[in-house]
Order: sequence, then C-alpha cells, then structure tokens
Amino acid sequence: MLKKVVTVVLGIWIVTLIVCGFLAYFVTSHNEGGICDGLGRNLSEAPILARIFFGQDRMWTGWGWFVGDMVIFWGSLAAIMGIFSRMDSK
Repeated sequence: MLKKVVTVVLGIWIVTLIVCGFLAYFVTSHNEGGICDGLGRNLSEAPILARIFFGQDRMWTGWGWFVGDMVIFWGSLAAIMGIFSRMDSK
C-alpha cells in the first residue's frame, strides 16, 4: 500500500515538474509589466553568453532564476531516481 502511495506522489511530482518546466521555458505572455514567462516572472533581454547557448531571440528571467530552475529540476530528478531505486531494492 505504501509503495503505491509513494508511486502516485512521485508521479504527481514528475508531472508538476514537467508542466512547470514547460511553462517557464516555452510560454510567454504580455501584460502591463512587460513580457512574462508562463510562471509570471518578468523576462528581459538575455546577455550575450546566454544568447550564444540558448539562441539569439531568447529572453530570460536572469541568472538567479536560471540557477534556481536548474537546481530544482536536476535535484528533483536525482531525488525521484533515488526514491525509485530505494523502492526497488526493498
């Protein structure tokens, strides 16, 4: 029973991670404050280093949000894989 609950919770976590990642990087909107991503964060022109890697017309939220997004995304994937591997070993 506990294994099923953990599996459902991890599934919800994965879906939430995918949806938030999609909203953050592929959805933009215009409001009175300017251009925002799908999570409502203001976007600005990317610096030259970011444009080299992500494309010339790419806007972004800044280094702080970029680093935070990467830590949350990759940390969540590592945690999910760790939990799944522990469930399989028991």
